[in-house]
Amino acid sequence: MRQPDPQSSRAVLIGTAHYEHQPDLPTVARNLVGLRQELIQPEVWGLPPQHCTVVEDPQNADEMLDPVYTAAQEARDVLLVYFSGHAVPGRNADLRLALPKTPLDRAREHYKSVSYDDLRVMVRDSRARYRIVILDCCYSGTAINTLGPDDMFRQTGIDGSYTITSSEATRPSIAEGNGEYTAFTEELITVMREGILGGGKYLTLDEIYDYVLEQLVSKELPRPERQDRNDAGKLALIRNRSCAGADTPPGYGEIPGVQEGTLFASRKDLHNARVHRPLQAGICGSEKSGGAESIVVSGGYPDDEDHGDVIIYTGHGGQDEKTKRQVRDQRATDPGNAALLASITTRYPVRVIRGAAGDPRYSPPAGFSYDGLYTVESHWFKKGVEGFQVIQFRLEKLHDNAPPVVPADFPVDRAGVNISRWGPVGLGTYQDRRIADRVRQAHNYECQICGVILQTPSGFRITPTVHLRSLAIPHRGPDVPANILCVCPTHRDQLNLGMITIDDDLRVIDEITGDPIGHLHVNGKHRVGHEYLRYHRELYRRR
Repeated sequence: MRQPDPQSSRAVLIGTAHYEHQPDLPTVARNLVGLRQELIQPEVWGLPPQHCTVVEDPQNADEMLDPVYTAAQEARDVLLVYFSGHAVPGRNADLRLALPKTPLDRAREHYKSVSYDDLRVMVRDSRARYRIVILDCCYSGTAINTLGPDDMFRQTGIDGSYTITSSEATRPSIAEGNGEYTAFTEELITVMREGILGGGKYLTLDEIYDYVLEQLVSKELPRPERQDRNDAGKLALIRNRSCAGADTPPGYGEIPGVQEGTLFASRKDLHNARVHRPLQAGICGSEKSGGAESIVVSGGYPDDEDHGDVIIYTGHGGQDEKTKRQVRDQRATDPGNAALLASITTRYPVRVIRGAAGDPRYSPPAGFSYDGLYTVESHWFKKGVEGFQVIQFRLEKLHDNAPPVVPADFPVDRAGVNISRWGPVGLGTYQDRRIADRVRQAHNYECQICGVILQTPSGFRITPTVHLRSLAIPHRGPDVPANILCVCPTHRDQLNLGMITIDDDLRVIDEITGDPIGHLHVNGKHRVGHEYLRYHRELYRRR
């Protein structure tokens, strides 16, 4: 049984919690946080955070549907779209998703809400192998807890997909329960967090639905419904946390009985506890097995940076065994480096052990400490302090219960909540969506490399953007138009992975072959900073 590839999958979580003309639904905001936390956990699915988009309180159809269209175009394995909030019956008995300003006036609610059919068409037209829609919604009339007329559920049908609604078409949907989440979504989150006793290593969509159904019926709550097209219900979507050994492949993840903060006197003790098996090497694991299992951060390389929840880790290789000084460039093909590169794509968690010789702010006074699980987010090359090229990796700590935060005024400030304005680009680092929108508009949403335009059936144009100099530690690039390119998903990923770079004459270079493959298109409305092009080249150019 194969679990979907997180790198080839996308999720969009949409929720409207605040309304001008209908009762607020504060649990909906918590639904979004809880679901995202579980979907990105490696022991559940391991969806990369940048592939799990949260849309809270969208003000119009564009804000709700643009992220769905982008995800639908990018997804190749699984596309998952979730909506929670009020819904209203349209004039033609169709399902309409309420926005914060959707009125109760039937004459105006039609054009001040979003047709579910528009969302359904986007999902239907996706090239994803599996398409999942989850609806936890109701519509407001004399009460807030009704779903709609009999044929409303039938309209959710998407061929070759799996749809779950939070109640039968003729029964109310409980939007507000007594707990932290809505009643329906609470059961979804519970099965992700706790798994199913006696189940297999993975849980299929059908098994997830059956669990949620049993729990809601036993509590005398509305019965959820499902619609399965082409046996999508057999898809093994998540790992079963209640199944022994199901969290990650052997060697990865937590070691039973070893808590974060556990101290070890020696490398031998780490080896015996299987926290870090090598007695000398700082990286455990291999590219073939799926990536690095564990690393030791202990001041072995002067280019290392420890920021607590973010670690800039220097790869291995190139040191003289006697002097421990760098005598040659590091290579991506060195075994430990290849393992960490694989971890970027497999998303398997890496155990981090800090030694006493590391940064004193985070390291133990003696011996070693196990400091939890991290994910490897990115890599780059740089000239090290000893004059040779080193490869560096950015690792971010996995937190079980920390809610996502967004900045108030600056990309690395952690305060305030306004997901509609700020988009996450790394742990604690966010970009201003408005600046990215200005760059897109300057290029009429065309990819600056290939000219491709992503366009919704209704005519919306959507194109991703990428920062040439990352906003995240240690790069700390500015969130300004000169540091941003408007590119298609393929070229965005190639830039982020260093597969392509851009010369000062704007030729786009394939870094594997060294050949030019195109030209960066510019215009007078958007100036690309050559200093940012050079910065990106210096990270990845190997010739």
